[in-house]
Amino acid sequence: MNIFDAMTQRRSHRGDFQPRAIDEADLGKLIEAARWAPSPFNVQPWELLIIRESEGKARLAELTETAIVAQFKDAKFLDDNSRWMRLTEAEWKEHGDGVLLTEHVTLPKFLQGSPEKLKPLLKNAKSLTFLGHLGAGKMPAKEIAQQVHDAPVLLLVTMNCQKRPPGEGAHRWMWLSMGMLIQNLLLAATALGIGVQFVSAPLESEEHRDKIRALFSLPKHHEIMTLLRLGYVDETGGDAVRLQASEFVQYEKYEERPRGT
Repeated sequence: MNIFDAMTQRRSHRGDFQPRAIDEADLGKLIEAARWAPSPFNVQPWELLIIRESEGKARLAELTETAIVAQFKDAKFLDDNSRWMRLTEAEWKEHGDGVLLTEHVTLPKFLQGSPEKLKPLLKNAKSLTFLGHLGAGKMPAKEIAQQVHDAPVLLLVTMNCQKRPPGEGAHRWMWLSMGMLIQNLLLAATALGIGVQFVSAPLESEEHRDKIRALFSLPKHHEIMTLLRLGYVDETGGDAVRLQASEFVQYEKYEERPRGT
């Protein structure tokens, strides 16, 4: 696949994967793509932990479920999320950013044909914590946790903070190199017909990161960067939106300009 095609066809895969293991040859290609990511002073601060056995996946699924249930009770988390939720495809395309609510949450039947009715609630999303305390988060938490458990491969990406380049900006450059490694992985996966999704919920709190560190015997100087679930997909693509280049590209000198909210 052409590299530009991979860039435009890459999507976060939120559905189920094919029920088969990732071929060793394809897994090797993903690792090789990661291996060639650039890094400052060529320090290569990354570590990849490949998780395929049921025990590790089950523990990560459990942490995912616990974290999502807690998020539905967290006013700040709900408020932050509401800013980037788009209720209809038309609204999504108009903004050119954010995520489509119906791709993340299964709405009650009475709202499925008219999700725009939720707009007043999203404007005051933090007030919805009472639904979380009533158990509203349990169903999506179980669904996502099951997907984590059933994924053919989970990939935990960590940064070895002892592999530090020189200079005051060392940590900044290390984060930059980790981002480039992850992008290499995403593009290679797209070319191989492998879907990838970021599993962020179990990494949100320091408490859960410490549990993951203990579960997989990670040294304290390894900073957990992200958790990915991977598997073959039946089809790639799907709708996506992006800002127009004119909304984020300037030349020679930055000028303040109105932006969408």
